[in-house]
Amino acid sequence: MRRIAALWLAPVLLWGASLALNAGAADADPAKGKQIYEIYCQTCHGPTGDGQGPVGKSLQPPPRDFTAGDFKFGGTDQDIFDVITNGAAVKGGSPLMAPWGAVIPEADRWALVKYIRSLKK
Repeated sequence: MRRIAALWLAPVLLWGASLALNAGAADADPAKGKQIYEIYCQTCHGPTGDGQGPVGKSLQPPPRDFTAGDFKFGGTDQDIFDVITNGAAVKGGSPLMAPWGAVIPEADRWALVKYIRSLKK
């Protein structure tokens, strides 16, 4: 009987954790995200999010253009959050973006997701 209860409880707990993550995205403040963006992202992705920051101009491949609203690793809020948190690499391991999970607090990463979404034209 305990085993059946445990099998039933695991998906319920995962669902609850998922709601907690989504609540982070829903409650995020894009104004705070803009502040974080200006500190950590602007040098590569540019002040307007077009991928034309001073450092970004020298990178191959170039940084993502957020004004286009297209995302290489999926376009959900969770996908964007995961790339900010874990970084991104292409096949073979070449880094595209450094991970920021250890530097930027979780609530600020969600705010950053909200702000990045606002850059689409």
